[in-house]
Amino acid sequence: MNFNTAPEEFDEKDDEQEALSKEEILMSEGDILDGLLKAGKGKDDADNYRKIQIKRKGVLLLEFRVRPLSEDENQACWRNATKYAPTKPGRPKTAIDTNLAQYRSLVIYTATVDEDRAKVWDNKRAQEGLGLVYGVDMIDKVLLNGEKARVFDVIDEISGNNEETEELAKNF
Repeated sequence: MNFNTAPEEFDEKDDEQEALSKEEILMSEGDILDGLLKAGKGKDDADNYRKIQIKRKGVLLLEFRVRPLSEDENQACWRNATKYAPTKPGRPKTAIDTNLAQYRSLVIYTATVDEDRAKVWDNKRAQEGLGLVYGVDMIDKVLLNGEKARVFDVIDEISGNNEETEELAKNF
């Protein structure tokens, strides 16, 4: 592409040669539309799911799938893991502390594909056997710290939070 800015160097032929035909523009718009529709279904698209296997000493203990999280889902997990100071009505909330372990558990729970969440984290027999009430508590009871960290990292990656995204953002 030619970016001549000096008037004496400007050549109209360059602009005509680089101008897209109507057909090329429409094809480009179709590609954009396809990309937008696919991106909009990203978190629910099975192609974006990642299978997680928890193994210890070479023995497979459990398996489940996770999906990308939306920004709203991620923020809801953060809010639910945060304690707020009591405030008067009409005043904004002030965060006191965020429990990062609880946040990671909430992210894992939320990102687990619904079908697998019902079988694994919300499994009533397992909850009764371990004396638990909520599915998110199963994550803390079952997964070791390092396992939670690795699962969280996978969810973070498939949700678009990786080095390439950070580099792209730096370029803007």
